[in-house]
Amino acid sequence: MKNKLIFFVFCSSLAIYSYGQVSPIRTKSSSAAKSESVNVADGNKENVFPAAGYIGIGTITPSAPLEIKRGVGNTIKKNFLLKLSNEWASAGQNEPSIMFSNGNVTDPKNVSYWSIGARVSGDNTLKTAQTFKISYKSPTDANEKEFLSVDSYEGRVRIGDVQTQYDGYKLYVEQGILTEKVKVAVKDSKDWYDNVFAPDYQLLSLQKLEKFIHDNKHLPDVPSTEEVMANGLDLGKMNATLLKKVEELTLYMISLKKELDETKESLQELKNKQQ
Repeated sequence: MKNKLIFFVFCSSLAIYSYGQVSPIRTKSSSAAKSESVNVADGNKENVFPAAGYIGIGTITPSAPLEIKRGVGNTIKKNFLLKLSNEWASAGQNEPSIMFSNGNVTDPKNVSYWSIGARVSGDNTLKTAQTFKISYKSPTDANEKEFLSVDSYEGRVRIGDVQTQYDGYKLYVEQGILTEKVKVAVKDSKDWYDNVFAPDYQLLSLQKLEKFIHDNKHLPDVPSTEEVMANGLDLGKMNATLLKKVEELTLYMISLKKELDETKESLQELKNKQQ
């Protein structure tokens, strides 16, 4: 009996001591109070995951349904706030993505959405590069349409459904571009033909020019129809070439004007002698 009494007193003392070590959890009616209660309970002072209200990661005062915040980063060590990843796939069809949906879940035919994603492994079968993509799917589309992409091969940008298997370019656009202004940079002064007016410039004689046109059916330095159809048209080079042709034509006109003036003078002298 004495041993049982000692054991009871010991257990009671242990329970009272343990109760005194537990931090009380405060409860309030508001969602902010619930967030604070979670923080106090788990000891986390950076994140809030309330049952109702805004979620904060890295902040206890989120201002949106989900806010993620970190300290200062820089361009060398990226300040990643969110990471999306899939298991690696050798086929390359590995595209972690974010969807922006119209929210219609009652009828699949009415579902439309935008998606932002990236193929994060190259496709060894199709030989495609890793690619960041923006796509759209309307209710009438069987598959989503890729509207914009940037691939890892030289950072090529593609807008629309257009082939990009041409090196030396950064932007590929389907259908065309409408803009108010285009400026083409010229890398080298030799690509602009002010040298046509230099004293040592060798201008073709009109006889040789006539023969070239007869044989080739186009002007010298100007690409043929077949070349343009096969390779397209470089606007910078073509404008420079057209300038060159205008400058050469100007020289021809000046030369012809001089010959015409000399002919007029000779005729006038001949006329004076006959009087």
